Amino acid sequence: TGRISLRRTGTYAGAPVAGFVTALHIPAHQNYATGTVYLRKEGTREVTLTRNEGSCPALVSDTACTATGPEVCTEGPETRIIDGVSVTASCWAWSRPFTCQRITQASDCSDLENGGKCTFLRDECLDDPQSGPCQVTTKVYKCPVPTPPSTGPKQYICGDDVYCIDGECEPVEREASTEFKDAVVGLHALGQANAEFDPDTLTLFSGKRQTCHKPVFGLVNCCAGKASGLITTAAGAAAIAGGPVAIAALATPFLTMFMCSNDEKLLDVQDRMGMCHKLGEYCSDKVLGICTSKKTAYCCFESKLSRILQEQGRPQINKPWGSAKKETCKGFTLDEFSRLDLSVMDFTEVYAEFVDAAKLPDEIETSRQIQERIKAYYDAKKSK
Repeated sequence: TGRISLRRTGTYAGAPVAGFVTALHIPAHQNYATGTVYLRKEGTREVTLTRNEGSCPALVSDTACTATGPEVCTEGPETRIIDGVSVTASCWAWSRPFTCQRITQASDCSDLENGGKCTFLRDECLDDPQSGPCQVTTKVYKCPVPTPPSTGPKQYICGDDVYCIDGECEPVEREASTEFKDAVVGLHALGQANAEFDPDTLTLFSGKRQTCHKPVFGLVNCCAGKASGLITTAAGAAAIAGGPVAIAALATPFLTMFMCSNDEKLLDVQDRMGMCHKLGEYCSDKVLGICTSKKTAYCCFESKLSRILQEQGRPQINKPWGSAKKETCKGFTLDEFSRLDLSVMDFTEVYAEFVDAAKLPDEIETSRQIQERIKAYYDAKKSK
């Protein structure tokens, strides 16, 4: 009877592994006539290496996780003693980096909700396309538009002229006429139609699609617009004529701080002039299907009157606006414009501008100038 120890080598994951050990107790029986030796195996002990993937399979199958680098060995190569057996492996432990996105409930509407000046209107889902419950929702509020402080002197309108005879005075009531302002609007509309007629497409009052962006969460907001207060047509027109520098000077100040584009600053000025119609918002950037940045789309027109004609004319001829993501701001065809009824439209926004443009000279100042010229004429005659 003898004891024989055998050392064998195996292969694990493509690399040779030493230490695959078998120890045998062998009783020997010999046939002396033939010289043959019979061996009988009584027991075996072996060590097997098994790769443990840990949490990696769960991360690989998670659609919200993405591998961000290759697998890196953190322990090895080295030889270790396991159950008294010497085992050598090229790597005993490793790491694999992942980045995972997790959805948490959040809102940045607290200022509007708690301010007390705004009224909630509706929810708009930014998922495009929406699959199941909405992931990101925009809450739309109606808020008063801030108006710039007046720098000019106060003006007063005194009603009721007074007519007196022998100390008895009676007020002379005058009925205001709306025909003049309606006529001015009509003439101006015809003038704008001539100026904005596109002979290539045979359309009138076409607009230009413009957008601005805002991350779903964060301080950056390149879509201030009317929320920053209105500006006069004259001031806006002067800035637009002056180019990017003048536009940046008149635009909402934090647009420059946020490094918003020149087009976004121009949109800010045009919207505050009342020349743009807001189409809505849509998701512009996503991470793992979740909206992270949104764009607000507008149709901006050549004048405030053009915008009013589009807003109030489209419902008359059943021509709805398209979605915020696809609307191209086309104008009216000649047939569509001919079917518009201007008499039922509300042009209150532009009345003041037309009246300012058609103001007559101040009566008192004109009377004073006439008197001075008459006096100067007679003084000149007397001196001769």
